[in-house]
Amino acid sequence: MSQESGKFRFHKNKNEFFLTLEGVFSSFYFVLTQTAIFTAVAIYFGLNEVWLGLAASFPMAFQIFQLFAPAVIEKFSSKKMLLAFFNSGRFLWVVLLPFLFVEQRSPKLFIAVFALSQIFAAFAGNIWVSMISDMIPEERRGKYLGLRNFFVSLSTLSVFYLFSVISDNVKIPFNFLLIILITLFGSFLALLTLMPLEERRATKTGTVNDLKLVLADKNFMKLSKAYFAWNFVVLLAAPFFPYHQLHNLKLPMTYISYASITASVLSMVFYTIWGKLSDEFGHKSVLIAGLSIVSITPAIWILMNERDWILALALDAVLSGVGWAAVNLAFITLPMETASANSPMYFAVFSALGGLGGMIGSLIGGPLARFFNSFDFYIGDFHIYGLQIFFIIESVLRYSVIPLFAKISSRKYVSLPTLFTNVLSVLSGRHVVRIQEGNRSDVIIGRKRISRWW
Repeated sequence: MSQESGKFRFHKNKNEFFLTLEGVFSSFYFVLTQTAIFTAVAIYFGLNEVWLGLAASFPMAFQIFQLFAPAVIEKFSSKKMLLAFFNSGRFLWVVLLPFLFVEQRSPKLFIAVFALSQIFAAFAGNIWVSMISDMIPEERRGKYLGLRNFFVSLSTLSVFYLFSVISDNVKIPFNFLLIILITLFGSFLALLTLMPLEERRATKTGTVNDLKLVLADKNFMKLSKAYFAWNFVVLLAAPFFPYHQLHNLKLPMTYISYASITASVLSMVFYTIWGKLSDEFGHKSVLIAGLSIVSITPAIWILMNERDWILALALDAVLSGVGWAAVNLAFITLPMETASANSPMYFAVFSALGGLGGMIGSLIGGPLARFFNSFDFYIGDFHIYGLQIFFIIESVLRYSVIPLFAKISSRKYVSLPTLFTNVLSVLSGRHVVRIQEGNRSDVIIGRKRISRWW
């Protein structure tokens, strides 16, 4: 171990350490904008199902701005300063603070502030991925991102629990005031962690020629189109899981946080496991496994009623923690592997198409959710809300998209049984099972089966 890696414990160098620290402090903003906390604040500002669906579309819809990010990156020598600038969009939330104490709160103001902050976030996302590509060697990305996500998950569960306690125990609107102020402080610390990063000058990228190169890359475009379809399906229903808990079932925020903490703890464990398996057996293998797990979770919400919600929360937390860890990791590493060149334009196109799919899904999902939520019925003494039927449809749609990802060519790919065998090996404390000549399973490079492990 080098002196530098020893200094930074689990990280190999200073860049890895501070990139992780940036993620830890950014988790404050993530919790505010991507969890049930956001739904609670949105409801306080008067958003109904349609407005909530519109707001939920912004993080995806504005990914289209990532197409312009490579051209911006090309004009500036320091990516970390660019990232700091665009991450400063988080401070736009300060505009909402005075309106917390106004009796007639405007949903349009809330949506306008959130929309503008998400435009900044879209540029920041492309710059961050470009920095990861510059600073983290390809052969270590899975392991490092798994490690980073471990610490980010630990921070996220702590922050979410803190915000949930504040939400339930501090009087409205002072609870939301305190939550937003803490988030802004965390965002400020995240900016400070970017300053020590050591950049290397990258080759010029982001031109129109790069866009032509990406669009001509058939395999990468298959991945991007599949990502479009996946985000379309997921965002149809995603905003309405916490909405159902808070609006229909009136569950306390702290109860929801317990499930989130469980999911986060499992994610922390499985980020490291998926990261190792991703480098060993392929990012596509991990993605297919994760998609298969998270596609069943919406169907579990048929149990999310007054009688069985505890069981539903527990099952959803376990499967979400394991599955989304794989999906979130692979949606960073697989585009990097599939790209034919090291250009930010690849991830820009990937994110833009995914964002477009998510935007369309959210806009369609809002009216659909409003329609389904207009009725409920009983089968015997079992209460079923209309949204729960919507969630079952969501589960079927998620499974229908997985074959699109299976068609993508990748450097390494193994079957799900082989991958899950190695997950069990890691969990039991054994080493990852190396595939030997006598017991090999489906090992594929691209889409061609090979006769032995290399």
